[in-house]
Amino acid sequence: MQFVNPAYLFGLFAVAIPVIIHLFNFRRFRKVYFTNVRFIKELKQETQKRSQLRHLIILLLRILAVVSLVMIFAQPYIPFKENKAPIAARNAVSVFVDNSFSMEAVGGNGSLLNEAKQKAKEIVSAYKPSDYFQLLTNDFEGRHQRLVTRDEFLTMLEEVKPSPGSHKLPEIISRQYDILNTSQSSRRTSFIISDFQKSAYSSVGSIHDSLVTTYLIPVKANSPGNAYIDSCWFDLPLQQAGHSAVLNARVSNKSDKDLEKIPVKLEINGSQKAVASIDIKSGASVEVKMPFTNYKPGIQQGVMQVTDYPVIYDDKFYFSFQVTSSLTVLAINGKDENRFLNALFTQDSAVRLQNLPEKSLDYSRLPSYNLIILNELPAISSGLAQELKRFVGNGGTIAITPAPNPDLASYNSFLSSLNCPGYQALDTTDTKVVKLTIESPVFRDVFEKTPGSGNGLPENTELPFVLKHFPIVPASASLTQPLIRMLNGRDFLTLTNSSLGQVVQFAVPFDPAFSNFPRQALFVPVLYNIALISRPPLRLYYIAGQNEAIRINHSAPDSDKVFKIRSLAGDFELIPEHHRIGSVTNIFVNNQVTLAGNYMLTSENEPVCGLSFNYNRDESDPACLEQGDIEKMLNQSHLTNFSILKTDHKPVDEVLHEMNYGTQLWKYFVWLSLLFLLGEVVLLRVWKY
Repeated sequence: MQFVNPAYLFGLFAVAIPVIIHLFNFRRFRKVYFTNVRFIKELKQETQKRSQLRHLIILLLRILAVVSLVMIFAQPYIPFKENKAPIAARNAVSVFVDNSFSMEAVGGNGSLLNEAKQKAKEIVSAYKPSDYFQLLTNDFEGRHQRLVTRDEFLTMLEEVKPSPGSHKLPEIISRQYDILNTSQSSRRTSFIISDFQKSAYSSVGSIHDSLVTTYLIPVKANSPGNAYIDSCWFDLPLQQAGHSAVLNARVSNKSDKDLEKIPVKLEINGSQKAVASIDIKSGASVEVKMPFTNYKPGIQQGVMQVTDYPVIYDDKFYFSFQVTSSLTVLAINGKDENRFLNALFTQDSAVRLQNLPEKSLDYSRLPSYNLIILNELPAISSGLAQELKRFVGNGGTIAITPAPNPDLASYNSFLSSLNCPGYQALDTTDTKVVKLTIESPVFRDVFEKTPGSGNGLPENTELPFVLKHFPIVPASASLTQPLIRMLNGRDFLTLTNSSLGQVVQFAVPFDPAFSNFPRQALFVPVLYNIALISRPPLRLYYIAGQNEAIRINHSAPDSDKVFKIRSLAGDFELIPEHHRIGSVTNIFVNNQVTLAGNYMLTSENEPVCGLSFNYNRDESDPACLEQGDIEKMLNQSHLTNFSILKTDHKPVDEVLHEMNYGTQLWKYFVWLSLLFLLGEVVLLRVWKY
């Protein structure tokens, strides 16, 4: 047994008062005259015994009454066995209310968020008005980073709404500790009210035990389950006007039942383009293809949607893309134009090929091309090398076909500056192509997915033969990927990621004297796909609430002009931060875009590109930790100051009151004191001498 106010126990010295009164009984005796004194001795003995017994009982009742009164003020209690912190005159309490989208699921008392808010109210009501409180949510708002009074806490609690934000358990604990450790209170307690999704709470990370006592309060949905769109992508990286396109989407079913005939709808610029109906097994995902045709060039913004209830925040998936009319390719020719390149691109409306000799180059126009082909240059001059290096650094792509008699020193000096493989002297040994890296974007959709040989090619695939070549020697620590390999183990074609751009190297010029590659079936898809990947598309979407860099190939506005991001579905508008790196500009929204949807990036009121933001799909999986899983996690991490608050269907404030003050005994002493005083009164009136 312990006491809330142990100082009042000094009042037990008051027990001496009835004892002193008993010892110094100053009662006056009155004379009684008897006519017959024959029985005086017997009467005297009997009266004295009864009087002593009566006085002792009265003394005991008075002592017990005094002790009961002292106990009332000292407030004795039997402490709660799981309470890890002592009672303090003033407490500091932090309450985290999980307001992520998963808390919109329905529980036994309505939505989980409303249930969590009710429990937060009960928590603060269990403490004194003089205590300090912190309210924390997934928004991590600045106004929540301080201790407030109970009334301020309740006011802020009413304003808590569902949020796209989601944080891991270590982040939440760290924020709570940062605020509680600023308090001078000797007792610091934190509470976490959440559904404890596995995606966010499966690990305690780098949490360390401290003087803060932490209680976890789980809330549980009735029947967790959700179907949602996980991601989307195009079959081809480049979308062209007048051509068909296929948008792929992955739809997941995170529920315990199979779903049938789930409608999927695709809209582009507000017009419906495709519909589909899918079946998804429990716990599985399916990919759905949505074909449509791009009729006009320019910025396109779309949304794909499924129908699901009750969790609906992830039923829509927003995306933006650019439809282009054509790609621009520049061939810098060392001697003559290459007839194979002309035959491939001249009649293609999707690619505009321009042939120029090196001496006719306008270096200022190089950034306007998507792909630059160095066609059999005898040597690479220092001036051209400098401009090409700048072109690659700004995200451009160059393809190199060596000349029949190249100046390898100038070639290798230029390639070394880009951390690319170099060329060796001509090898006149016959060989042939034996292996293709078919998972590379250069070979995307070139081969049907049918069983083939060990290298993944269909059977009886005809591959080029090579009469002579310039061996490509990989540079150390380079980001080079071999795309085509020959029988002698050398690379026929490589792709190197250099800075923001790419460098493609052939081991031979496009000349039948070196190989039959220009006349072989692979020539067309390889060169065409190299042209396609030379223009890296803008990302289809970003995640709301994350500060990802948005890379655009657009010059920054003048000093008195700014970029603007405007929502297409509301009045939201912001001026983002931007940084210029060469011809590339990085845009940062700094977590200011929190709502999913389609947006437009403008410069001087002119559209630059479309931007789409979606909510983080980590919240879409409703799987939550069971109580046993949480206890196991805490035990494995040896967090002795962490525990689950078990309410057993009691109000949280009642459980906390028992935890803070144990089983209160002062009420019983009130009744005991009244009983002892009443017993004394009755004894004095009824028991006469």
